[in-house]
Amino acid sequence: MMRLPLVAVILLIASGCGSGSSSTTATIPVSPTPATPAPAPAPPTTPPPVTVTATLTDTVTGRPIGALTRTVPSLPAVVTLGAPGYISRDTWVTTANPTIDLFPEAGFDLAFYRQFARDTFARPMGLEVLRVLSQAPSFYLEVEGANGVSAAMAARLEQVARRTVPLLTGGRFQVTRWETGPTRRPLRTGCIMIERADLVSPRCGEAFVGASAGQIRLDNDTSCSMEAVLPHEIGHALGFWHVDRQGSLMYPQQRNSNLADAPTDRERTHAALAYARLPGNQDVDRDPQRPAVFATPMMVD
Repeated sequence: MMRLPLVAVILLIASGCGSGSSSTTATIPVSPTPATPAPAPAPPTTPPPVTVTATLTDTVTGRPIGALTRTVPSLPAVVTLGAPGYISRDTWVTTANPTIDLFPEAGFDLAFYRQFARDTFARPMGLEVLRVLSQAPSFYLEVEGANGVSAAMAARLEQVARRTVPLLTGGRFQVTRWETGPTRRPLRTGCIMIERADLVSPRCGEAFVGASAGQIRLDNDTSCSMEAVLPHEIGHALGFWHVDRQGSLMYPQQRNSNLADAPTDRERTHAALAYARLPGNQDVDRDPQRPAVFATPMMVD
């Protein structure tokens, strides 16, 4: 046998390793691309403070009395405003240029107002929030029924109610509707129900104070004059309490005549101030952010 040279043998082996239609390619490992870090969140922006410039007016006359500027973090906000000769007021503002009215000190009797509007006559250590109504009331009177009055008396009581409501709201409210019927109706918001009742002497009447669904009960005793009692009870229904000044409509007494059947000038003045505020206003003059709603009625005579 012929011997091949060693070089030829090596070449043949190399040629055989490279033959065929496929070949193997070595894989080179690739390092992963590093993830791009998420951008840091932007710091929260603090809105700039708001400069509130309030135009001040007199509650009684409506005339301008000046202006005050206050800086608040944002709106709405509570601010304290005052002026010489006026009662300071804490109130909520919702715009940068509000008009705010202040009680004048002249003619304002704080001790009387606290009795009349905050019940300190009965509770000297307590100061009720204002219980003024948020809407003009309608009335329903039971007539000729089991707890009703005569039609003639009903006509006279209607005139009493129509006269009294504007006097005790600074003219802001009138009687929206006067209705009568032979049966008792359930209490409903926006209406003051009037009915005849047998009350314990010497009470001639009783009423819920400033309730959204009002009720007045008038005693059927002939010693009580319904026409004189009703204005007093309407005073309670509109949110007012007893006072210690004799001759006042809200002075607690048995009314067997038409004596003191209309509010005094002092009562009218302070009622008008109270009705310039929201239900829930606190002593001396601190407004709630929104009108208060009184779920629990309070009955007084």
